[in-house]
Amino acid sequence: MVDTTHRSPRPLQWIRDLRLRTKILLSLGLVVLVAAGVGAFSINRLGAVGHDADVLYDNAAVPLAALGDLRDMEGDNRVLVWRYVDAATPADRKDAAQEIADTDGEADAAVAAYLAAHGSSTDRRARLMSDFQDAWSQWKDVRDNTVFPLAGTDAGRRAVIDALDPLDDSFAEPLDELYTQETAAAKALADDADAMQNRSRTLILVILAVGLALAVSLSLYVAGLIVGPLRRVSAVLDAVAQGRLDERIEVDSADEAGHMAESLNNALVKLSEAMGAMDQNAHSLASASEELSSVSGQMSASAAQSSSQAGVVSAAADTVSRNVQTVSTGTEEMSASIREIAQNAADAAGVAAQAVRVAETTNEAVAKLGVSSAEVGSVIKVINSIAEQTNLLALNATIEAARAGEAGKGFAVVANEVKELAQETGKATEDIARRIDAIQSDTEAAVSAIAEISQIIGQINDTQATIASAVEEQTATTNEMRRNVGDAATGSHDIAENVTGVAQAASETQAAADSTNAAAGELAEMAAEMRTLVGQFSY
Repeated sequence: MVDTTHRSPRPLQWIRDLRLRTKILLSLGLVVLVAAGVGAFSINRLGAVGHDADVLYDNAAVPLAALGDLRDMEGDNRVLVWRYVDAATPADRKDAAQEIADTDGEADAAVAAYLAAHGSSTDRRARLMSDFQDAWSQWKDVRDNTVFPLAGTDAGRRAVIDALDPLDDSFAEPLDELYTQETAAAKALADDADAMQNRSRTLILVILAVGLALAVSLSLYVAGLIVGPLRRVSAVLDAVAQGRLDERIEVDSADEAGHMAESLNNALVKLSEAMGAMDQNAHSLASASEELSSVSGQMSASAAQSSSQAGVVSAAADTVSRNVQTVSTGTEEMSASIREIAQNAADAAGVAAQAVRVAETTNEAVAKLGVSSAEVGSVIKVINSIAEQTNLLALNATIEAARAGEAGKGFAVVANEVKELAQETGKATEDIARRIDAIQSDTEAAVSAIAEISQIIGQINDTQATIASAVEEQTATTNEMRRNVGDAATGSHDIAENVTGVAQAASETQAAADSTNAAAGELAEMAAEMRTLVGQFSY
């Protein structure tokens, strides 16, 4: 088995450990850097070429243009002098004078432009320009002071020929030599610009070639760092496809390819361990299938015996279930009788309670009657006292009437009648008092009798309550017994059904044992096939 340890660090290991994306971007970045460097250098060189072009323009083109203007001015001025001298009219002469002035201004501007282009140069060109300016000033002085005053005359024409023409060569020669030297200087500047352009082109090509070589080298190096691990992974996968699980990949980077290789190594380790475990499990499965076949045979025999015994138990359970059902029916009837007794006892208790309430009400009414009789006796005593006083008043009235004589006879009759009425009232009150005494005696006797009746009814009520309580307890006991008997009946029925189920389960167990025996044989075959399959791999 190949060792899965990592390789020792190599040169530029940090590049190997970069992510694939970073490596690709690094290659691309180098290409971009080379392109940027070449572009920057090209821009710099173009700036230098532009500067040389500016120098060529300022130091060559401008002076040459100024010299060209001066050479043109030289010929124009000669023609204009002859026009001025030969002018037929003052107007023509005036126009010629204006054109001469314009030409002089252009000449002065050209000289100024030339001097500005060369600055404070002190070479031969500066001396030649100084000679030209001196000759040009002398020529204009002769023209303005000698020739122009003689314009329109033969003397003026001779003055042009004799005085001006000899001076033409004095400023034409330095001007021609200046033109020759400026042309040579312009060619030298142009040659320098061409040389600069050629050097810049060469440097750009060299830098571009070196940059491309570096970029291609780094790209090839990075491609090798990417493709190399992938090829090693592919080789190990080919070996795995051939059944060699003991191959491993040497991991030499920490990028995605390195992680993939390490993950594949770990997967192969676990797969090898799984294959070893499968081989051991195949051996264990073969042994277990043999034991399972033996156990299934024992289960089949035990299931047959259990099925036979379950039939006997099922018949006995049916008999017990029928007997318990009969007891349950009798208990139900006894429970109904006890419920009826309880109802009657409850009704009797209700009647007794009502009788107690009626006796208490009657006792209260009779007691109130005794109190009322006593109050009536008090009233009778008051009435009797009033009657006695009335009798005394009548007696006094009679005495007073007798004293009055004849005048008191009528009053005496009335007093006598009042006296008799008072006596009758006294008798009546005495009779009422006797009757009230009798009523009070009878009332006390009635109260005593009612109290005794209430006591007896209370005892009856307590007895009925005791009976009702006992009947209620008996009802609860009977209900509990009925429920237990019902549960026993249900249980016995369930036992019968369960025993039948046991018998059926025993039959099914026997069938399952046969199936298990067959499955054990299949497991043995599967174990053999698994061992054959695992044997195809080396791990």
